[in-house]
Amino acid sequence: MAVVALEVGAGVVVGVVSALFGVGGGTILVPFMVLVLGFGQHLAEGTSLAVIIPTAAVGAAAHRGRGYVSLRHGLILGAGGVLGSLLGVQLALGLDASALQSLFGVSMVILGARLVVQGVRDR
Repeated sequence: MAVVALEVGAGVVVGVVSALFGVGGGTILVPFMVLVLGFGQHLAEGTSLAVIIPTAAVGAAAHRGRGYVSLRHGLILGAGGVLGSLLGVQLALGLDASALQSLFGVSMVILGARLVVQGVRDR
């Protein structure tokens, strides 16, 4: 029961952060599932992708209600995302868990550093 409460709490945090900053919940959920729940990297990433569906749908609907969604651009970017995910899943499933985990960590560091630099520059 405690694990379920922990998972629901993590889901709430992910929902808030995703909706607040427009980031994918995987940036929080994947490390949470690996480090706290003990999931393997592949299981954490696959589960995170499943979580994106309802989280993104609710967030997008709320933003659309305020006029903050470009359906045209969303569909075009979404089509590219579908094609990219087909390639990405083949790459991910072809890597062993430790290589995938390292690649994920490096990408998070690079993205975080870029956001910090851009935030400082924009100030």
